[in-house]
Amino acid sequence: MSQVEFLPMVEKYYPVKLFVKLIIGFFCHIVRLIRILKKKQSNGVSIIVLHKIGDSIFSTHAIKKIVEFHQDKIISIICFPETKSIFQLAFPSIEITTISHNFFWKGRIATRDAYKILHEKSPEIIYDLTGAITSASLITFSSAEKIVGMNLEYFKPLYDKFSPMRTTPHLIDMYMDVVRQVLSIGNDSDYTFPLKPSNSNKVLIHPFAGWAAKEWGIEKYYELAQKLSSQYRVEFITEVNTLPASIKKEIQANFRLTETKSVEDLIENINDCGVFIGNDSGPVHIASFLGRPTFTIYGPTNPSYCKPIGVRHGFINKIIECSPVKDRICYTQAGLKCPHFKCMTELTVSEVNEMIDQFISSISGLSSTQIIDNKI
Repeated sequence: MSQVEFLPMVEKYYPVKLFVKLIIGFFCHIVRLIRILKKKQSNGVSIIVLHKIGDSIFSTHAIKKIVEFHQDKIISIICFPETKSIFQLAFPSIEITTISHNFFWKGRIATRDAYKILHEKSPEIIYDLTGAITSASLITFSSAEKIVGMNLEYFKPLYDKFSPMRTTPHLIDMYMDVVRQVLSIGNDSDYTFPLKPSNSNKVLIHPFAGWAAKEWGIEKYYELAQKLSSQYRVEFITEVNTLPASIKKEIQANFRLTETKSVEDLIENINDCGVFIGNDSGPVHIASFLGRPTFTIYGPTNPSYCKPIGVRHGFINKIIECSPVKDRICYTQAGLKCPHFKCMTELTVSEVNEMIDQFISSISGLSSTQIIDNKI
């Protein structure tokens, strides 16, 4: 169970929900009063972004606005180690500080070491772009003069300016809502990442995702690669030691396979591709962030909430009776409790191959043959 899902589960039982809300609310108010009394000399701005890769990339648009607004202050970004390289690329002049995942209570409650990191920053202003128990526990005893952020309603008293976590697309706007607490910005911002020129003629496939329900299947990706290879130069990329030995041997016999050991490896290899294909996962958003065209296969998540923005990003999903048409994820917690994975298993290789061919042709305005000649 994720940290975001833990408290909402008590809402099945109204008395429990009310009791938990009262207890947490009372605690937050007391902590807030203590924090006001212990305020000390502070300076600078700390932006807390404790996310995985995808949401970290989504948050960069909001962070850019914060950096522009506070250009006269010292700014630092506090994130997890695996996303440091993302923020370094996006904000090369900003200090990036990492906090380990070693939180208490299955990664939810900040440790003394985490508190110490924020305390040493001694920020005047904190922007919390995390929206979870993780960040709420981290800012609880901060002496910052102002805390702006989003989170579950339970933690609202911790913030000077609070943004409820929206339930409408796109997730990027959830982070921009925090900025809107301070700045007057509209809802029509351009969330595209600039397309960057590439001399590569390869289609790069990443077949995995955060959990099984979001994965189309390595066997289907292999069959897709065989079809695409008649027109494009196809390669595979995976994390090291994730492929079963049998399929790995078969892939290596017919395609180049790169096994990465770090996010930095992933960035380096994605930078060298013409089109990136994958499931709803961090690598797809890295490709978008790097200015590469992407094609994503969705299942238990709603593309409207999390797809890369722009005409150079395509997708396909099989709509079945339980697909999340209006909600962000399906009722089985994005497939974590799904008994069948039909939204993925019923999506055929032929359907995906046809959509990808149409997509590549449409983004270039050229035929498939011309695209392979480095003219994407």
